[in-house]
Amino acid sequence: MQNNFKNLSKRAKILKKLREFFWQQNFLEVETPNIVSLPGQEPYLSPVNFLINDEKGRQYSAYLHTSPEYTMKKMLASGFENIFSICKCFRDKESFGGIHNPEFTMLEWYRVNADFFEIMQDVENLFASVGDMKNKFQRIHMRDLWQKFAGVNLDDYLEKEKMFSLCLDKGFKPSEDESYEDLFYRIFLNMIEPQLNGYYIVHHYPAQMAALAKLSDDERYAERFEVYVNGIEIANAFSELTDAKEQKARLVEERKLREKLGASVYNIDEDFVDAVDILPKCAGIALGVDRLVQVLLGCQNIDNVLVLPASKIFK
Repeated sequence: MQNNFKNLSKRAKILKKLREFFWQQNFLEVETPNIVSLPGQEPYLSPVNFLINDEKGRQYSAYLHTSPEYTMKKMLASGFENIFSICKCFRDKESFGGIHNPEFTMLEWYRVNADFFEIMQDVENLFASVGDMKNKFQRIHMRDLWQKFAGVNLDDYLEKEKMFSLCLDKGFKPSEDESYEDLFYRIFLNMIEPQLNGYYIVHHYPAQMAALAKLSDDERYAERFEVYVNGIEIANAFSELTDAKEQKARLVEERKLREKLGASVYNIDEDFVDAVDILPKCAGIALGVDRLVQVLLGCQNIDNVLVLPASKIFK
């Protein structure tokens, strides 16, 4: 902890600047519960599960949220407009150190009557306000990124069978039961992400990887982007899906994938689906604060910007 004193002091100043950035734009800071009754359905995330008791001894299954997204969207559906949150999030089965910690700080914000291009501008302005990095970001379509670093036209590989063949051509050994996303990331994580030196906003992910984003005018791609700084993923953003029927269908598919992967399976949060049905046009983003501080300070390990990382708590 003593060795991290300078980094933790700088971290505190960065957090202050983050809040000032949003206050100056009249965003409302909101607090969401860390304890929830149902987690999200993301196939590759593992929520922390525990039992909680009320004063009469009645026991409930509970989870520490993996992000405040569901709650914040419920707030947007109830009439809140531009909002942000800086909160602790929790994920089980994460690495201890490197760029991961099971307890981490998330900055999440939403703009009403906006799309993901406006969130891109927010990202560039925010980095400029906290780290003097204005005009350093390169915005690039995922298709162009694959052409540049993998030498292929992604338009030709938007189906699972074709992506499977491409993985074989590139020397990987995928199994037949891998999802499109698994296959996509075999190439992306090994051939593309390590080459993302500098500041990148990578936008328009394949529709199969839309998550909670709406599809673009070219429905083969979703209005989703991620922020990379020197090969480290910092943030994930969407033009938010506002079609409850489509949202429910995606959650059902994610639940099936969790079951296929042998992960714990949870009920769908129907209150969230109902909220999506009345969600205004909006866009939002989740940004990892610890990773942001890490890259701003040039630290190789996330442990260097935390008071007591898991690697120290559980050593």
